[in-house]
Amino acid sequence: MKILFSMGEMEKDINANTKIVLQLAEKLVSMGHSCVVAGVCNAFPRDEVKNGVQIKRMAAIPPVVKASEAFEQFAAQHGSRNSSRAEFVKKHPLHSVVMFLRYRTEYSRMVEQPRYLKQLKTLAAEFCPDVLVCVCKPVNYTETVAASDIGCPMYLYQLDPWGLHRIDNPNNSEDIINRELAVLERAKGVFTTPVLKRQYLQHSGYRKYADKIESVEFPNIKKYQSKAKISSAIEFDSQYVNILFCGIVADQFRSPEYVLRALETAFESGEKIRVYFLGVNNSRVLDRYIEKYPQNVFFFDKVPADKAFATMEKADVLLNISNTLDNQVPSKIFDYFSMGKPVLNLQKIENCPAEEYFEKYPICFNMKEFEKADSGMLYEFLKSTKGRKLDFDEVEKIYSKATVEYVAGVMAKVFEDNA
Repeated sequence: MKILFSMGEMEKDINANTKIVLQLAEKLVSMGHSCVVAGVCNAFPRDEVKNGVQIKRMAAIPPVVKASEAFEQFAAQHGSRNSSRAEFVKKHPLHSVVMFLRYRTEYSRMVEQPRYLKQLKTLAAEFCPDVLVCVCKPVNYTETVAASDIGCPMYLYQLDPWGLHRIDNPNNSEDIINRELAVLERAKGVFTTPVLKRQYLQHSGYRKYADKIESVEFPNIKKYQSKAKISSAIEFDSQYVNILFCGIVADQFRSPEYVLRALETAFESGEKIRVYFLGVNNSRVLDRYIEKYPQNVFFFDKVPADKAFATMEKADVLLNISNTLDNQVPSKIFDYFSMGKPVLNLQKIENCPAEEYFEKYPICFNMKEFEKADSGMLYEFLKSTKGRKLDFDEVEKIYSKATVEYVAGVMAKVFEDNA
């Protein structure tokens, strides 16, 4: 079977959603299927074949590509994407205007999406897919693709909520929901997370498509193969308990304040505890703690996936900050579980969808932001679990439905049964 994955946007750096899709495509190829993963790339577009999967990074319009590449090179020279943005805007105002144009809904809908559809149709005519899988958010690029005729059954892979999203759409705008329902109407089927399927089934509009919706976990439980040539992004001091967070911190939806406040006594009393943030810093709270405790709190810019995993492997405790959304599970938690390391989880809301996954993990300390922190128990957990690690076989047994093999198998069966 020939399977074409439409990503919409697919940058040169592999983000969480792209990683998931590429893992699934590689597994489907190993099962005897042919897979192409396609999307728009705003900087350094290039095609490649990886483990049998054809990856098509279609270039955005030339001015956007040129401006985005200029920023990438500027950031590389200055060593930090975050601190480079303001400087780049000052030195390259025209490039900045063009680069940030791509974030405008009007530009995407009127220029980039129609251009992408044209390229996708050309690719489909060459590849002749049996199945088209539109990934991520069924509004935006998927809406454009769904309204066209690619000539094969279309499925949706809904990794993140959209019509029921609590940040982008806090009031569940009827317009956005109706647009998403129109896409669901045209789709042959939908793959989504168990928590999002539960919420779909509670909504009368989505409920009528229940027979189309198949729930699948994030396929991120995967054995990490250590590679000697891949070094850690951080040199940890073994005298300390080294806590690591990987991802985006932002005061609006993923603030680290509660955890850092709980650790302040330890920092001030000289406890050997350090907290590292690796990824993207959009948090003034984190900036404040870095300034106040320069020997205990650190931030490092994001690195390629291999280096991030090598860094996770070296850390003592992995920190997760759950979302403030009741229908979005961070895919990163399955990466954390795969490492087998102790996990410190910050639960920010009472009905957190990630809680059911952490309850199954043997070496986890769950902090609830709506309850008073027990710093003593937290310190004891950090010190007592340093050096502990679960065997991968144990993790795989607990989260067997979150493996690439399982999810790819479910998808393949649905495709074949509906062929």
